[in-house]
Amino acid sequence: MQLLEINREILLWDNIRELQILIERLESLFSANKEVFAETKDLAHTVKELLIKIDPFVEIYSKKVCSKCENICCLNKNSRYEYDDLIYVLALGEKFPLPERNLKDREPCYLLTEKGCSIPRYLRPLRCNWYFCKDLLKEMESAPARAFREFSNTFTLMLHKRQQMRESFFRALTSLQCSV
Repeated sequence: MQLLEINREILLWDNIRELQILIERLESLFSANKEVFAETKDLAHTVKELLIKIDPFVEIYSKKVCSKCENICCLNKNSRYEYDDLIYVLALGEKFPLPERNLKDREPCYLLTEKGCSIPRYLRPLRCNWYFCKDLLKEMESAPARAFREFSNTFTLMLHKRQQMRESFFRALTSLQCSV
């Protein structure tokens, strides 16, 4: 089996078929090498737990702000999955939410419904979870200091764990390539 060529740049959202092939290759890689990617998977689950922990805080304020908003932030350009997101979602063993067609930057996110996002926060791309418009950020900052500080610290820890997950994945990938 040819190992993953993940360092090659592709525009994931301009070629759904190529994205699907990459997803299948990653799924196969994780499935065939469970022990090699055990640390990556453990870190992905830690990231998931941290995202689940901050979700209620973000939801409280996004419900206040987003329901009244006339400028929808949930555009394709703000919600695209990147390589790290693919690694994360597939390391969790989750089904990757593929769009049905190529999307333009200014189109609404394919996961957006009238009631908000169709998938849980922990499965959303990092850029989606990281993007807070000025109104939402202002509303979140109005939270009690302790709650905002806990959110901020948890979010920072999640970013750190995510970086560790990425590094773990590439170490494991390198070890597989060296053993071939």
